[in-house]
Amino acid sequence: MVGRSRWIALGLVVAAVLVRVAAVLVLQSHHVPRSTFEHGEIAASIVAGRGFSMQFLGAEGPTSQQAPVYPAIVALAYAAGGVEQPRALLMLELGQALLGGLLVLGVLRLTSRVVPDCPAAAWTAGAIAAFHPTLVYATTYVQVAALAATLVVWILVWAARTAESRSIRDAAIVGALLALAALTDPILGLVGAGVLVAIAAGSMERRRAVGLAAVVALTSAIGIAPWVVRNAIVHGEFVPIKSTFGYAFWQGNCAISEGTDKVVRASVDRIFEAPGATADLSSLNATMWRARHEAGYIDDIAMSNEFKRHLGTLSEPERSGVLLRMATAEIKANPLRYLQLCLRRLQYFWLFDETNPKTRVWIYRVSHLGLTALALAGLMLAAPTARRRLAPTIATAAVLSVFHALTIVSARFHIPIEPLMAVWAGAGVSGLRAPHWIKAIRSTATAHHVERIGVVSRLG
Repeated sequence: MVGRSRWIALGLVVAAVLVRVAAVLVLQSHHVPRSTFEHGEIAASIVAGRGFSMQFLGAEGPTSQQAPVYPAIVALAYAAGGVEQPRALLMLELGQALLGGLLVLGVLRLTSRVVPDCPAAAWTAGAIAAFHPTLVYATTYVQVAALAATLVVWILVWAARTAESRSIRDAAIVGALLALAALTDPILGLVGAGVLVAIAAGSMERRRAVGLAAVVALTSAIGIAPWVVRNAIVHGEFVPIKSTFGYAFWQGNCAISEGTDKVVRASVDRIFEAPGATADLSSLNATMWRARHEAGYIDDIAMSNEFKRHLGTLSEPERSGVLLRMATAEIKANPLRYLQLCLRRLQYFWLFDETNPKTRVWIYRVSHLGLTALALAGLMLAAPTARRRLAPTIATAAVLSVFHALTIVSARFHIPIEPLMAVWAGAGVSGLRAPHWIKAIRSTATAHHVERIGVVSRLG
């Protein structure tokens, strides 16, 4: 049985990679212009020898607009295949396809720890992670989401292992993964909540649990420290990882915001209604990108050129600080509207971001609702022991969703918790009862084997 489980797991990992490679080749996103956004601009600057810099809010220079890991990966692709060249983007996307296999392996491992005596639960979760359209599509463009989802899963895998082994080495690995995640996207540092729940739920003395949590925190701090020092040198002040919290908060909460960084334009609908816009998958993908570029950012209409020039005279952290103060002033003036935005963002996070053209596609909506239904069913059907072991994943999803509800939301922010939802769905298999005819077969087979063992024993 163990051998068969390994072969099924290997098959799911390979299938995940192959379906992602196929998506990359069919959708042809590497030929889409202006598809790399800030990551590509910073990567181009690195390759050109200007360091980690870009044009941001009215000024160009060294930046902390993005965390360092993903732009560095894009820069490696640019160095190998040319800046903004389709060959470089294809290499990057194929690398992300391989990452999809690692994601599925992590989902299999995590589910096996939640439901160790039910291989079918792990297979179910692994299959969902391998083929869920959003997770597959995340491979096909330049965005941090695929890497973020993989890191979230493996952090929780090692957190569960730490709770079981009570090992300082395992705790240090969790801390290193948390640091890598935070340097990929600082929001992923909130996965630390799930880590703490996992350690606290372990069968150990409180003193040991506190010690392991301290090792995780210390290792994470050591991993993040070099970038924080770099930021202090560049900006002349403390900047944890990114300098853009105030900017993002303003995007999600300014007077004309819908709760996201995008705006709703009627012209987007006309793009989807154009003849041939959805003729095949490649055409549909190209249409979604045209609609995405048409939608633009809230900055395009909420910031005048004069205001951007003013921001450009300030340091990068202060630009973000100005926008944060503007947003908080508007919230104080109309707190009820902020509450409405928070509720809307919570809806957008768990259902559909109505400002993002990509969420209007029926494939996205059907698959998203399907995963949500399976996850909820899994949580309800899971055996009590399995449900308790799911607590770290539930804590992680809850903390991330609350953070985005309070600040800003986007469809891509949901992707890191989708593998966890696959685990919930898989765990539900553990609560399913086999039909009576299967139980009868198992009972007969068991009696037959017991009889044979008894006969052999007497003959011996």
